[in-house]
Amino acid sequence: MSLNEEAIAEKLAELEPAWAGRPNIFTKEIAAKNVKAIAPRLDDSLAAIRGDAAEALGQLKDQSAVAKLKGLLTDADPGVRRSAAIALAALGDEGLAKEFVKNLLDGSAKVVAGAATAIGLSGYKAAVPYLLKAYRTEHPRVAAAVATALGQLKDRQAVPWLITAMKTGLSPVEAAAALGELNDPAATRPLCEALTHELPSLRAAAARSLGRLAQAGSVDFVLKDQALSSLHKLTKDPDERVRFCAALALAGFGDPVGQNHLKQLLAS
Repeated sequence: MSLNEEAIAEKLAELEPAWAGRPNIFTKEIAAKNVKAIAPRLDDSLAAIRGDAAEALGQLKDQSAVAKLKGLLTDADPGVRRSAAIALAALGDEGLAKEFVKNLLDGSAKVVAGAATAIGLSGYKAAVPYLLKAYRTEHPRVAAAVATALGQLKDRQAVPWLITAMKTGLSPVEAAAALGELNDPAATRPLCEALTHELPSLRAAAARSLGRLAQAGSVDFVLKDQALSSLHKLTKDPDERVRFCAALALAGFGDPVGQNHLKQLLAS
């Protein structure tokens, strides 16, 4: 799709701030895999920069940063300590990763949600079965964190759980978004069904995920025409988020009408 990805991200953030978390300050360096530019910032005087640098090095799997990251586990700022722990888990520190898993059994919903979020960011796929068990909760904050983490870990064994969560759980929007990350054709039908849901944010999330499946070549071929027809209808939805996500999804399918509509929405 030859559309400006940065403009799309900005528009999504404008329409639904919850969809766009605070971007890592080192986004460009991460894309360029410029470890040398990031590593010195672990000593920055600003906690937010130290934390972002830690998470960036974890994403880049920079083993040379392990000693420094371990030092940040005792940083004065709790956010930096958390970022360092997530980075070390992503770098293969199973001890820390298992601590996050252990916290999924905590009695505090806040702790469980935080652990799920950390596991998702760390990329520790061995935690997926424990996340699935943690999803059995009546607390929406935990359900949302677990659904998001399952999408980040991209393990297809989570698909049936996420489908159920989208239909009957406490985090339908997060579950719909996560299904778009798993590249499983089995998600096509439930996502198509969600396009007619009364909740606008769920219609929008389902549309976005169908577009992602299309870009990955993972849409159920039998349902492709149905999906396209439903998405075209949503370009006239009363909710601006839904219209934008429908156009974005159609562009993901390579639909020229959808691409033109998306360009118009970005320009407006």
